[in-house]
Amino acid sequence: MELMQETFTVSRTVCRGVTQTMSGGDIIVPDTKADILKIIQVDAEAHITDSIIRGGKLILSGRTDLKILYIPDSDKDKISSILSSFDFSQDISCANAVENMQVIASASVSRAEFSVINSRKLHIKTIIALDYEVTETEEASIATDTDEESGAQAKRETINLQNIADICSHSFTVQENLEIPGSQSPARELLKTDVQITDTEYKTVTGRIILKGMLSVCLLYISDDGNIEHIETELPFTEVVDSSGVGDDCVCVTDYAVSGVDCALSEDSDGERRVIDAEIRVQAQIKATESMALEMITDCYVPYKHTELVKEPLEMEEIIASPSSQNTLKDIVEFPSGVPSVKSVYNVVMKPYLTKSEAQGGRLLCEGRVEAYVLYLSDSTENPVYSVRKEIPFGYVLNYDDQSPDLIANVRADIRHSGYNLNSAGEVELRCILGIDADIIRRRKDNIITDVEVSDISADEDRGIVIYFVQSGDTLWDIAKRYAVPMASIIRYNDIADPDKLAVGERLFIPV
Repeated sequence: MELMQETFTVSRTVCRGVTQTMSGGDIIVPDTKADILKIIQVDAEAHITDSIIRGGKLILSGRTDLKILYIPDSDKDKISSILSSFDFSQDISCANAVENMQVIASASVSRAEFSVINSRKLHIKTIIALDYEVTETEEASIATDTDEESGAQAKRETINLQNIADICSHSFTVQENLEIPGSQSPARELLKTDVQITDTEYKTVTGRIILKGMLSVCLLYISDDGNIEHIETELPFTEVVDSSGVGDDCVCVTDYAVSGVDCALSEDSDGERRVIDAEIRVQAQIKATESMALEMITDCYVPYKHTELVKEPLEMEEIIASPSSQNTLKDIVEFPSGVPSVKSVYNVVMKPYLTKSEAQGGRLLCEGRVEAYVLYLSDSTENPVYSVRKEIPFGYVLNYDDQSPDLIANVRADIRHSGYNLNSAGEVELRCILGIDADIIRRRKDNIITDVEVSDISADEDRGIVIYFVQSGDTLWDIAKRYAVPMASIIRYNDIADPDKLAVGERLFIPV
């Protein structure tokens, strides 16, 4: 007897979690910059630069980039800036991890603290949240059919598996010459550049992943006449990533991070410093998966033969459901008394944080908050640039069909689009589209049939008619397999109307 088998890639999550690390140190004001009178804002962004598995540990390395705005102790400028960075590294215990496993990790700054030591030195400490997942993959084969000649009886179950097509990283650079419009003054010095990645989408074709999105760029600068001004622009990108395992129906989860921004001023054709040569470096971590519905043989036998099954244990993660939702959040930032009034909004950054995700009884509860940071320009000479923070809580319930206990929810939240409006009352109206995507996973350990050994029934074994009385827990399949008889024969001999309903004590004639 021959088994027909289908090969696929089994994935198992070895470890997943969130931890924290710190980075920071002393920053010395460059010689070309004026002394610090007052710190306005410390903006910190973190990203992963490397991940290594060694000796049962996951080692994540990265960098925190700092943009510091301050009021200088000088009559020349209203504001000045310092750019700096600190490296970080964190060892995470992951006892079952080995070197060839695949890692997806991201970093975000949850808090940044500073203290001014003197007019030329300040101390920075950042707390970084590290989100990580280590995945093991292996090739496995599942018996899906038997050869027709054997006449084998087979019991089947349909399982939904997530086949990992690829886990990869892709880096790319977007270069563009940005122009300061003629309605604004030329630039004397660049202060700060902020980049957000929005409106992302993807498409998969055989062997390739096509990534699309938008880089929203906000740039703060000092003009020739010493005023603080800013420009905004959007830069679309399209990147093609080669991936041999990807097919047309793959689902991709991509984590983007801006790994570096370099901007330099240059003159236009009129000799005015209105051109900004921008180079933006982006990292994309991609997990491409393909859902597979396999009809797996869980039991089989050959009628009128001795049948022995050879089995091996296999751990799998079965996707029960993939609920998702898209919701629009709105809120208003009201500025309390004592805070400088808004002249113009420079930038709004929104970040989602999941604080709770719980799957139970066919309902996935997702709770969290969106943190919005509003940086704006004011008419105040003491605080020409000011920032406020607004928390927008959210809570949603996503429904799915399965009621089983002990299911695992892998939930992702992202801001798909954001915007703002400065109303006539001087308030900032915030809006964003929050996307929530989840995979509801059941971990299962099955004994997979890998081979079948069939032998003839010896001539001295009694054959004939067996009278069998149904016991508690019996199924027609179990009885037919026990006596190596086709189920159809038992149904025909006993005139059974519903094979799924057997009564305890019911008498059956088994034609062995």
